[in-house]
Amino acid sequence: MKTQFIKSLRTIQLVILTAVISLNSDAQADTFQLSSGSTLNGKLLNPEQEPRVNYIIETAFGKVTLDAKQVVKVVTKPLVLQQYEESVASLPDTVEAHLEMARKCKTVNLLEQHEFHLEQVLRLEPDHAAVRQQLGYVKVGGKWRQEDVLMRQQGYIRHQGRWRTVQEVAVLEANEQVEQEEIQWRTKITRWEDAILRNRPTAPDAIKSIREIKDYRATKTLAERLNEPKLPREMKLMYLDVLTEIGGSVPVQAMLKCITEDPDDVMQQRCLDQLREWQSRTAMHFFTSLLRSNDNKTVNSAANALGSLAMKDATLPLIEALTTTHKFQVGGGNNVNAGFSGNQPGLGGLQFGGKPKIVEREIQNRAALSALLSLVPEGINYGLNEDQWMNWYIRVNTPQQVNLRRRGL
Repeated sequence: MKTQFIKSLRTIQLVILTAVISLNSDAQADTFQLSSGSTLNGKLLNPEQEPRVNYIIETAFGKVTLDAKQVVKVVTKPLVLQQYEESVASLPDTVEAHLEMARKCKTVNLLEQHEFHLEQVLRLEPDHAAVRQQLGYVKVGGKWRQEDVLMRQQGYIRHQGRWRTVQEVAVLEANEQVEQEEIQWRTKITRWEDAILRNRPTAPDAIKSIREIKDYRATKTLAERLNEPKLPREMKLMYLDVLTEIGGSVPVQAMLKCITEDPDDVMQQRCLDQLREWQSRTAMHFFTSLLRSNDNKTVNSAANALGSLAMKDATLPLIEALTTTHKFQVGGGNNVNAGFSGNQPGLGGLQFGGKPKIVEREIQNRAALSALLSLVPEGINYGLNEDQWMNWYIRVNTPQQVNLRRRGL
């Protein structure tokens, strides 16, 4: 009978604790330390009173008004924490009670209290596997060891919620530092640009500040502004000058984007001139890759760019681009499509109606020839004859055979 009564009492206590901790964790409660040495718990109803004359407090027993001199200190705690502290004293020292309290603490984000009750479970039941795992233990050689201790012994560091090597952490922190510096430059450049565009009194200083940028961390924002379609040419040219002074891969990529996407011929040419001065192999490889495009206009634009770069390593790709094969859709419904074959007398190569189909056409690219002629010695010209150009290229790039036999032997 007595055992049944104790079990019933514990059940009632756990129900009460559940109700207590299920209260809103954002609610606040105050503890008033009195000059008499005692304390009073409640909610201050006149927190904005200034100067403080009295304290009007809502307690569990009703409202109480205290003179300001009677209160030495006011400590504000979340109501859920205060209620937890009041109720935990009567918590049964059992595995079940501590597990339930740990669960409720976690629900209202009382994480320290959650861990405390899990540790109490291990005090009572050291081999409780689920609690061991929650507290970060792993079993090694039949013994429980805390994971953080084990990982640290192996040289790992806890960083951003994961175990990482010292080297990984160093790289991540360096990258974080770079990102922070890039954000700082973005803020400053945006502010300076705004002052210039709005012609504010600080515009001359803003121009000076931008032109004095030397930090590579600023190139990401400068590149983005260079490729901003709505900016006036003068601003873009200033950004281009600064990027040119700093140098590096980000400015090169920004210039390539400008050449291929900016409709302003002046900006395109300025970028090409700078890449030519740098003899940028990145730019050369970029444009030679475009020679394989299915869009013939892109092929010719890339060839023109390679001619401007004037890098002899582009010679062979340009020879191969003298004639390129492209796919076109012809026919289809009532559409009129321009064809390229002369096998329809009187129609001028036009095809009407029929089902659409994909055809391949070989196109000769005079832009590739012009670029090629700018790279080879004067007087070398095989026109659009790719075979003759290829024979010439092989001949001039094949080492002369050396006769190692001594004469007269």
